[in-house]
Amino acid sequence: MEVAALLTALRTARPQGRAIAGFNFDITTIRRLVIGTKDRETGGPHAPVSLSDSLNARFKLVWDDGRVSRGVMERRAIESDPHPVLASALAAAYDDPDARTILGPSAFPDVPTLDPGTVKLAEGAIDPFVPRLEAIRARLADHGLKTWSGSMQAAHGNTRLLTSAGLDVEAEGTSTSWSVSFDGESVGAGKSGRRLEPFEEFALRLDRLVTLVLALRGTAPARPGGVVPVLFHPGVVEDYVLAVLLHNLDGEQVAHGTGAFTRAQFGSGFASLRPDLTLRTDPLVPFASGAYRFTREGVPAAPVTLIDRGRLATPMLDLKYARRLGLPPNAPPAAMDTLFFEGALAIDEPAALGAAAGGVLVLGVLGVHTQDFTSGDFSLSAPQSLAIGANGFEGRLRGTVSGNLFELLRSDDLAFVRFPGETTPGLLVRCRFDAQ
Repeated sequence: MEVAALLTALRTARPQGRAIAGFNFDITTIRRLVIGTKDRETGGPHAPVSLSDSLNARFKLVWDDGRVSRGVMERRAIESDPHPVLASALAAAYDDPDARTILGPSAFPDVPTLDPGTVKLAEGAIDPFVPRLEAIRARLADHGLKTWSGSMQAAHGNTRLLTSAGLDVEAEGTSTSWSVSFDGESVGAGKSGRRLEPFEEFALRLDRLVTLVLALRGTAPARPGGVVPVLFHPGVVEDYVLAVLLHNLDGEQVAHGTGAFTRAQFGSGFASLRPDLTLRTDPLVPFASGAYRFTREGVPAAPVTLIDRGRLATPMLDLKYARRLGLPPNAPPAAMDTLFFEGALAIDEPAALGAAAGGVLVLGVLGVHTQDFTSGDFSLSAPQSLAIGANGFEGRLRGTVSGNLFELLRSDDLAFVRFPGETTPGLLVRCRFDAQ
């Protein structure tokens, strides 16, 4: 897009006599196609087909008095007259010495993120979606399911990053995603990436969803509450376990002392979690949803190990908190398919179900936002759980799962579980489950 007016304004603007000493501007344009379905009706008034263009421009300004402004700017302001937005930004400027860093040119990795077929999808060529919609409707009819809802989308975007230090770099990419629920049940029913997965993988994922939805129809016999084997589905691991870890690994939490981990623990060599547990991110995985070339601040994408065999290696650090903590900045995870949560031994799903006989498979939890992420104590409503018996699933249980996450991640009872089609593992633990 045209940025000449923007660059001229950034170099010459003098609101209230102040000049801009440094700037960082990232501008992202996206064309997106979305096909929605609500209660079996595709493209209806409650889930329409939409084709849209959007622009998201975010900036950081460093004024000549050292104060900093952050904000957003619309396309019209960028292309015609940025001055009113810059004047407003000055009015909201604040003093933050750690936030003044502006990066210059660097060497940026090349990672495949652009798929020509997805570009056509984002332009409206929806043919690849048609057999997938037909496959969903076929499952509905074949298994006596009442209804389904969901969406399929494709997008094509471009990001340009400009800084006052001479950085001018672009990245182009595509994305696709879909999600489906049958009869209101959605458990691991979706996929995102830079391009559509092969139809065979899509069909297998759909079949796994149908199996779980049908298993949830039955009601399990009543059970007493207590400590039992609990198998967390990968969706629960992402929604709660990794959310807690990433919250406490955030540089802001570490710098302010408001998280579970202190600055002194990073790099100390002390095992804060079980000695075989590793958490790392790799934004250079080709066509992964979380793949990218650079951060919004201009930090080159690169693999980062956050937890190395139970030891805290580094927090996630933007420029501000890297400076405050005296550590180098790094590239944070952008999606779960580039975040790798690993243990020394991992068992497959059938083995885990066998080991969890007498326990439950927790497919979804509610109330994550109410939990104390710092202490690790949790008590989560688990309305989508399946009782596990000696011969498999015994029906649905609604209950509450509780314990302390950090104790579970230090326990010898913890096992990583490989689920078909999932990059995130499930976790087999022993904790309390109280059925309602």
